Amino acid sequence: MRFLKGPPLSNQHQSVSRVAVVMFLYSALILTFGIMAYVITPAGQAPVFAIVAICIAAVVMAAMGTMSLMIHKKRKVGMIGIHLGLFLPIVFAGIFLWRAGHNYRDSGVYGYFENAYQADLKDRNAEDTTANRDSFLSGAKPEAGKDIPDHDKGSLGFILTMLFGVSVAAFIVLLLSRPKLPPKPAPAVAAPEPASSSEKADTASTPESVEDDPFSKT
Repeated sequence: MRFLKGPPLSNQHQSVSRVAVVMFLYSALILTFGIMAYVITPAGQAPVFAIVAICIAAVVMAAMGTMSLMIHKKRKVGMIGIHLGLFLPIVFAGIFLWRAGHNYRDSGVYGYFENAYQADLKDRNAEDTTANRDSFLSGAKPEAGKDIPDHDKGSLGFILTMLFGVSVAAFIVLLLSRPKLPPKPAPAVAAPEPASSSEKADTASTPESVEDDPFSKT
């Protein structure tokens, strides 16, 4: 039943649609990992800034996919969506890797002081209370140092590492799937104005010049 099928898409439409689908999938994966980061974080310790930044990245990539589909109607908008959509994943990959390293470092700092705190409690035969923890951490913190993390950030670092890998994979797929861009529309050429009746009369009354035949002269 071929009459139920629409007209086949051109190669240009197919390539642009394929790139847009990759951008939408990448956006959905970013959003999924952002939700996971919120779910696995202990209550009251959710990294709000990191989660908001991840969600913004997902929205931006979805917008790039939408803009790329507009290239056949609005060429400039489509070109922006395609090229920024290709470039942004590698930018996000660098940001995710940087933040992952930061969270892994905080996780190591937290683990070091947590082990020292537990050893101090064992030596003093004391209980693990908020007052004892605050007293120990305030004395252990260097004067010019940063605040000691109050929880382990290793899980967030792992999610950011996964986002780094997904971003690199998305960049490679988009690079290999670069669409065939439609040609630029030809500039409009103004139609020649029709000759007026007086110009036509002048042209008809003007005799054509005839060159002399050199062989006609005797």
